[in-house]
Amino acid sequence: MSDVPFGTIAALWRYPVSSLGGERLEEVPVAAAGFPDDRAYGVFHAETGEIAYPGRNRRWATVPRAFSRVDSQGKLEISGDGSAWSDPDQPNAGEAFSAQLGFPAAIRRYSEDGAAPRYQRAPIHLLTTTALRTLRAALPHSLIDERRFRPNILVETSPELEGVPEYALRGRSFHIGRARLRGTVACARCAFTTLMQDDLPEDRDVYRTLLHHFGRDFGIYCEVEEPGLLRVGDHVF
Repeated sequence: MSDVPFGTIAALWRYPVSSLGGERLEEVPVAAAGFPDDRAYGVFHAETGEIAYPGRNRRWATVPRAFSRVDSQGKLEISGDGSAWSDPDQPNAGEAFSAQLGFPAAIRRYSEDGAAPRYQRAPIHLLTTTALRTLRAALPHSLIDERRFRPNILVETSPELEGVPEYALRGRSFHIGRARLRGTVACARCAFTTLMQDDLPEDRDVYRTLLHHFGRDFGIYCEVEEPGLLRVGDHVF
């Protein structure tokens, strides 16, 4: 990479429970497997054991409206509104969570009972602000927000850039903070990008536009070549 920064870290995100809203971090020690506790848990149907998959089946569409985080002691917490948090192992919390989602729900760590993550493409997902601006230009009446796309790292890039500049990082090693990553492949999108979450409305035009104008891809996956600490504001070289 050049000595001129590609960009700077604008935001760091961790999603402890797949498909639930995540938590924004100021710093994170990235390891070979990615961010600690990122997508470590899944939402399952408590009676059938089926994993919730909102991007493929509308009956799971309520799942992204809830939130997850890891507290300072490393304990998972969930919330229905992003303000009141509880331990998902507590009966009252589990009952309220199931009532909100509309099915008997259970949160399980993927290593338990042979449960496996839905996808294991790469440990890190990176997206640029230029890519978001490009999509906003194509969808001027839609609310385009990074949370629709669930990146681990949002990189602030020059306003002079166009398109999806992170594609230039595919197959290349680059330094970011005190870590080194390698871009691998583009991130293929699904209907999850259309779903209501937090204050983002349902918007089916988002996926249609990604499919027809972006070849369904948006952002990139990355592998970790050298672990290290990442902080908001760190340069990407």
